[in-house]
Amino acid sequence: MSILFDPGWRWWHCLLCCHVLLVAFSGPALAEGDTGGYRLGSGYALGDSGVRLGGYASSKYKKLDPAPAKFEVSDLSLFVIWDGGGRWQGFSELEIGEAVFWEKDRGWSTDETEFELERTYLDYLYSPELKIRLGKFLTPIGHWNQVHADPLTWTVSRPLTTDAGFAHHLTGMMLHGEWLFDDHELEYQLYVDDSTHLDPKPDNPSPAGRDLPGVEIGTFEHAVGGRLLLKSVDSDWQLGSSLVNFGIEGYEGRKTLLGLDFLWRRGGHEWSGEAIYRFDTGEHEHPEWGVFLQGIVPLHARWSLVLRQERYTEVAFDQPIDLSNVGLAWRPIAPLVFKLERRWGAENELFAPDGWFASAAVLF
Repeated sequence: MSILFDPGWRWWHCLLCCHVLLVAFSGPALAEGDTGGYRLGSGYALGDSGVRLGGYASSKYKKLDPAPAKFEVSDLSLFVIWDGGGRWQGFSELEIGEAVFWEKDRGWSTDETEFELERTYLDYLYSPELKIRLGKFLTPIGHWNQVHADPLTWTVSRPLTTDAGFAHHLTGMMLHGEWLFDDHELEYQLYVDDSTHLDPKPDNPSPAGRDLPGVEIGTFEHAVGGRLLLKSVDSDWQLGSSLVNFGIEGYEGRKTLLGLDFLWRRGGHEWSGEAIYRFDTGEHEHPEWGVFLQGIVPLHARWSLVLRQERYTEVAFDQPIDLSNVGLAWRPIAPLVFKLERRWGAENELFAPDGWFASAAVLF
């Protein structure tokens, strides 16, 4: 199904419209006076039912070499958060992806619209040190994959290190909890997965947006793993490590992935990074690994400069992929962010081509 529209529109017109819509949407929450208990970014409580509704929306512009320019309403996500008032809690995220897009020479279309059940799980809180989670949840490898919603990240594009080496979701059971000592907190997550049988729509698309020969990307098949996270109580810094063994649906053999990550914040500055190393325990293959470092430098009036450098080695490619990203992010209020980004690299034509990105995203 296609929607005819004037293709002469330019990307800044699209983003300006998104700006107007987002500000109009957020206006009631920012206005003084009675807001019915709603505050932008915190969701809306449905009386005393224990249910809170939230979510986020984002729109993106991409111009990747040599593809034509593309604008899309990329994510419309609804959060349903339930607190039973005792030991039970629940969470669901329902998403409409690529709800509508515009591409040069094609006009407006809804042909790529997809409905996704991103997450849905129940938690049983036995104690702070022991909680049991059942359902579908984000894979706890590094910190990016667990907070990848557009309003919570600094760039439009996602590092390959967080995207290409593992499935983004698990469906199964997790034990998790935390211990407090002095000014530190230690968190753990242990999980088992059976996405191929339990997830009604298992999927892990290629970061390139298309299938590439030899690139082993797909849903987890019987994954077992865990993550440890040490952080300061005030969240100024954190250090994490991850380990998972898994199969990939449609491929033989088992993979083992090791991960390390860190995050440090102070005075508006932020440094973060992740590294993964994946090897095959059943075949004699080259390992797959990646590492990135990202820095945030505060500028004037809620503007921030974003710098990222990454190297990724894919088993299907002979040469490592080197990527550089420079961007600007403007957060007029905490739940609302506008981004502009330039990416370029070497040996990156197939997986993450050079290009420009821009986006507007709001957490509601």
